[in-house]
Parts: sequence; C-alpha cells; structure tokens
Amino acid sequence: MGTNSLNNDDAYYDAESFLGYKSKIEYGSVEWLKARRSHKARKSRNMDSGLHTHDETLQELETEATDEVIECTIDKIIPLSNDGGRPVIRRYHPQKMWLWRQWYGTVFQHGTATAVFYMVVTALICLFLKHFDIPEEEDQVLDGSLKAINQVWKFVLTLTTFLLTFYLNQSYTLWRQVYDLSRALQGRTNDIGLLLATHAARDELTGEYTPQAKKLLEDVAMAIRLLHAMVYASKTRIYRVLHTNRAINRMVERGVISQEISDALFMVNVSPNNRVYAILGWIVIQFRVGVKKGVLEGGTGFEEQYLANALQLRSAYATISDVLDARIPLAYGHFVQVMVDTLLFLAPLACYKEMGLFSVITVGILSTFFGGLLDLSKVMLDPLDNEDYCDGVIDMNVGVFIREANSGSIQFYKGAEVLPSSWLQ
Repeated sequence: MGTNSLNNDDAYYDAESFLGYKSKIEYGSVEWLKARRSHKARKSRNMDSGLHTHDETLQELETEATDEVIECTIDKIIPLSNDGGRPVIRRYHPQKMWLWRQWYGTVFQHGTATAVFYMVVTALICLFLKHFDIPEEEDQVLDGSLKAINQVWKFVLTLTTFLLTFYLNQSYTLWRQVYDLSRALQGRTNDIGLLLATHAARDELTGEYTPQAKKLLEDVAMAIRLLHAMVYASKTRIYRVLHTNRAINRMVERGVISQEISDALFMVNVSPNNRVYAILGWIVIQFRVGVKKGVLEGGTGFEEQYLANALQLRSAYATISDVLDARIPLAYGHFVQVMVDTLLFLAPLACYKEMGLFSVITVGILSTFFGGLLDLSKVMLDPLDNEDYCDGVIDMNVGVFIREANSGSIQFYKGAEVLPSSWLQ
C-alpha cells in the first residue's frame, strides 16, 4: 500500500513513533513533517523520547502545550528508579576500536559538514590559483602575497592552538561544575531522607514506624520528588511545562503530588522558578513540627545536620544559576570564534604554495579538529541543553537525576521500615 493511501490509524501511530506519545497528526501535513524532522534529531540524542525541546516561555506553554506533551513529561518524572533508562551521559569505553566506531555523540557528527564546506572552498581556491600560477613564469605579486599570508597564518595557528585549548578547558570546568551541583542536590536530599528515617518515632513493641512518623516520612518524600522536578522545570526547557497550571493539576490527578500541595503551590506568592525555595521551606517546617510533636526523636546534632543539609541544598540550587549566568564573557567567546574562523579561512591560501592540491586534505583535517574543538567548547557551555547548537553531541539527561532522586526519597525510610527483632531492645 502506498503512503498516500494510509488511513487515519496509520497516520496516528506513525506520529506516535515520531513524538513518543499518541497524537492525531494528519499524514503529510506541516505538523507531521516537523514532527518527523524533530524525531530524526532526537533519535541520536541521549534524552528521553517525547519531551518538548522548543524554547517557549511559560506563558506560551500554558496555552500552547498539548495534553500529550504534559502527559509524556509527567511520565518521565514518576518512576522511582532509572532502571533500564538512558544513562545520564553517553557511556565511555576506553577500547580504541570501539571509540573509532562511534558517530553519534561526537564532534564528527556535526563537524563533518563544516569540514566538507572548507574542503570544497579550498578546492575552488586551488583551481583558481592554479589557473594563474604558472610555474615557468615568476609572479612576484602572487607568490609574495601567498608567502606573506603563510607567515601570518602560522602565527595565528600558534595563538589559536593555545587559546582554543584553554577555552575548552574552561568550558569543561563549567560543564563539570553543573553536573556536580546536580549530584549535590541528590546527595543533600538523600541525607535528609536518611536522617528522617533513622530518627522517626517507632513502636516500642514492633519496631515499626508510628502512624504519625510514617505519614511525615511519606509527605517529605513526596515533597523531595516534587522539589527535584521543579528544579529542572526551572533550569531546563524540556521540563519547563511542569510549571504550568495544567501540568500541576494533572500531577494531582495522577498521584504525583497531593491536592493540598497543589493548593499551596498556587497560593504561595513566588514566581514559578522560586517554587523550589517554597518546597524546601516546607520540608524544613515539617521537620520542626515533627520534632516539636515528638514524631522525630533526636538531639542538637540531629537538628544541626538536618538544617545544614537544607542550607546546602538551597546553595547548590542557587549556584547552578550563578554559574550559568556568567558562563563566558561575550568578548572572550567572540574573540575565540574570530580566531578560529580566521585560521580556517586563511588556511587554503596559506597552504597552497607548499602543498598545492593536497591542501584540500590539510584544510579538511584542520577544520575537523579546530572547528570540532570550538564546537565542543560551545556545547559544554550549555550543559542543560537550553540552546539549539550541535544537538546530541553532549546530552546531560536530567531525567536521570529526577528518577534517581525519586528512588532516594523512599530508599532510606523503606529500608529502615523493618529492623532486626532485637535491635530496639
């Protein structure tokens, strides 16, 4: 059967395979073509399928985000583990042959087109110069110009090599800092969960949590899961839709959060990006109430450690924005871009006199490595993938952070729910 005779069900499932969720998109329509292109771009990326990758404001998402996008995004934050899911970053193996076989997630995936462009330009320049460069006749103007360009180019090559290497190192430092801060968020909420699980009141006979203690642990665990979801709703475009009123209402319907938490989120007088601070405040207040009522048992050290982890949690979240707000000065990034472009544009003229047509291969190698280093640096300056540049080279899958934090929210109080029979005697 030809594609033009596809029925509505065929178009329906075809769109589902593109988007990661069911959607009624007419086969062959503009929306269908956009979905197909978007699917091809996501297919090679280390990210969960079906997430909304367009950079839209919260106001636009409130009115334009489809129910399917909201459902798919909530699907990614519900699991209590990342078992069987994508890794947080693409896995690395040290074997040489394995590395040579890689394509997706490397600078060659996006740098090859640039290299081919410069090779074509170099070939045209070589053919042009060969037409005027007659070996039997000495052209002092042409030869002198090419030699002068070659001398200048060698100086630029040395300076660009040093500058670009340093630039890449700074970019990686920022990328690693954001990754470490994301892990720090998990670590602090895990510490909070461990402290609560080990200091919650227990029945003296059975050793199990008292009903009040169990409710407190479950409430805090739910708040911790919501906190991590709101962190990445604030810091990334793919989870931003979770800040919409429709998404919050749907999370209530699906049991992700309770109705009273939803009501408090709508009533609190803070911007969506600051909801994380409100939730963190609730977690601390719940701790204070638990201590006051005797639901949590512990001394000064317990209280100090709990509050210290809460403060470190606040600091880690705030630092992510601080780091990204000043990721690189404009003048610095502009100068590096000009240096690399100058090096590659001059390369055909600089290499022609010494290499002739072999300069085509030389320029291809230079553009692959120098252009690749620059692209790699730029991608690392966008660790949370909020910009459309070299998509798929380095994807930090923040959904893994959310699902692992979900696991941490219950693993300690579930693990300590039952104790060896003699341990409380």
